[in-house]
This record gives sequence, C-alpha cells and structure tokens, in this order.
Amino acid sequence: MFGFVVFLIFVLFFVLLIFVKDKKILQKIVKAFLIIVLGGFTVLGCTAIFTGIYEAFGDEVSLSRLFIQLAGGLLFVGIGVVPIYVFFVSRKISLRSFEKRKKRHPDAPWMWVEQWSKKSLVYSGKGPVVFVWFVLSGIIAALVFVLYMNRVVILSKMETHELEFIIFFIVLSLILIVAFCGAVSMSRGHVKYGSSVFEMITYPGVIGGELAGTIQTNLRDIPKNGFRLELRCGYRDLKAKTGNRLRKTEMISTLWESEKKVGFEEATIGPQGVSFPISFSIPDDAKESDAWSWDKRIVWTLSASSSLGGTSYFSRFDVPVFRTGQKF
Repeated sequence: MFGFVVFLIFVLFFVLLIFVKDKKILQKIVKAFLIIVLGGFTVLGCTAIFTGIYEAFGDEVSLSRLFIQLAGGLLFVGIGVVPIYVFFVSRKISLRSFEKRKKRHPDAPWMWVEQWSKKSLVYSGKGPVVFVWFVLSGIIAALVFVLYMNRVVILSKMETHELEFIIFFIVLSLILIVAFCGAVSMSRGHVKYGSSVFEMITYPGVIGGELAGTIQTNLRDIPKNGFRLELRCGYRDLKAKTGNRLRKTEMISTLWESEKKVGFEEATIGPQGVSFPISFSIPDDAKESDAWSWDKRIVWTLSASSSLGGTSYFSRFDVPVFRTGQKF
C-alpha cells in the first residue's frame, strides 16, 4: 500500500509538470514535491531509529540489528534534513545577506555577492570530492541496510533465482567499483594540488578594459608545457522553453571566450608554490556579470589547467566583470 501511494505521488508530480504552464505554480509544485519526498525520508529515518530503540528496550532485537537500524535511520534523516536546509533554510539566509549587501553598496554590484567581496577568489576541489564520497557512502550504506533488513527474504529468493541474483550483484559491483575509482582519483588530485587562489589586480574585471591578476597554486614544480588559460562569458537561461512547454534543464550558451597560454618562463616558484600571471582584454560590448537574477545568469569563468607528473592540475573561478568607468 505504501509503495502504491509513493508511485501515485510521483505520477501526479510528472503529470502536473507536463500540463501546468504557469511558472509560479510550477515552482510551488516542485517545492511541495521536494518537501514531501525529503520529509518522507526524514520521517522514515526517525521511525527506524524510534523502532530500533523501542525494540531494544523490549529485548526483541540484537545489538547488531539495532546498530544497523540506527545507522540506516540516521542516514535517511540526513538524506532528508540536509537538502531541506541547503535548498530552503540556507537559501533564505543567503537572500537576506544579499539584500543587506545590496543596500550597503548600491553602486558596486560586485560587492553584492559574498565570494566577490574580496580581491582574493579561492578555488578548491574539496566540495565536489566531499559530495562524491557522501553520495557513494550513502548508496553503500543504504544497500547494506536494505540487504541486512531483508536478508531472510533475499536468501530464500536466491535459491530459486540464483543466476539473476549473481548477474545483478556483478553489475552492481562493477558500477560501485567504477564510482569508487573516480572518487579516489578526485581525492588524489585534491590532496596533491589543494586550493588555488586568484589574486585580482583589476577589481573587478572591467568591460572595455581587462581582467588581470595572479593565480597562486600549491604546485611544487612548474609544468614544462606551462598553463592553458580560458576566460569565458556564459549565458544561463533558467527558464528556457521549447515551444510552449517549460524545460526543466537550464540552457547554457557561450557569449564570448578567449584562450591564452602561459609559458614555463612566465611562471614563478615561491614559498607557497607556483604562481603565474593572468591578463585578458575584455571587449566593450561584453555583458556584465549577473549572479542573482531568477530567470537568467551571466557568468564569467576563469579556468587554468595543465598536466604534471601523470595527473592534471585544474582550477576555476567565477570572476566579477562589470562596467566601472575606469579608463584604459
């Protein structure tokens, strides 16, 4: 019965996405669906924790089963609570901070975004690495939880469907191995290269002028082939449509881009590691950065890459680019 109700909720959600045209109503539907699903995970986790503790006091469950049930419950609570905080609570806090900064700096829009409030921009691969390991750990923990809680049924089914179970576990194991290797590779790159910092000389980057500064890395050696740099202005349409139907994926297009090469001789080695200069001329007709509009984004991205010792160095910075009235 529970599975049937869940199936109906998902069917109703996708039907509404297809037939509802009003964007505000669609946003409310998506928000309500997320709250129901994430809230369901939270309730499920709390129920598992409560049931495990209740049965433990009644001597109806072993310590190992209690541990698995509590771990699974905490996992489901985390799956529900963390996204709710990130997408709903944290977002509102960020919007309030944005409005305060906007009032304090009405003529300096690059100060409206917290990460642009200083001339130093930091890139770290830590976020993606943590996310990948969190998702991978969550999947493995959920599989272990489900297998343990249903081990009697699974073992009985394996007696009559042995071949199907073997194929299923082989495919599942291969998927997990590939995901694990990818996570290890990302972790190695993060440990080896750490964070990079873009120290801006022009603050912000100036339309009709330039974007200049220095990227400081933790590299111990300068790559023989130098560094490849790219400055890109991208347009992200968050309400892209196909005909009269709202698309659920954003449309991304490139408005302007430029590439450069920093040679071996241009980079320097200091106490903190290798650093190299950045300098791009920005055309007069370029678009200003826009990181706050609800329906579209103008994003300027500076990226640097190079290969060294069999692994690749990479850093990327979302940089502020505006018309400031500065003369060049």
